[in-house]
Amino acid sequence: MKEIHLEQLMKKLSLISPRREKDELAIDLYDIYESSQNIEKLLNAMIDSQQDKEQLIDTLIEIEVELDHINWHYNSFKKQLKSLLTD
Repeated sequence: MKEIHLEQLMKKLSLISPRREKDELAIDLYDIYESSQNIEKLLNAMIDSQQDKEQLIDTLIEIEVELDHINWHYNSFKKQLKSLLTD
């Protein structure tokens, strides 16, 4: 998978608007991207290792934290995008 950088997203989104919302959109997208990579690593570690019940629960909790983080940025993304589209 090609590596994505925050600066790349900001530059690309500057085509939409010079306003602050485009930076927040870029940050939201980048954080979602990073969290999805973290979830992938956690899932691979869970499958590839010999975890006991407690370790498995800890991994699932870490996945939940990442999903909560994604949800927060998704909601923020929707808000910023709506703001850009209505102006």
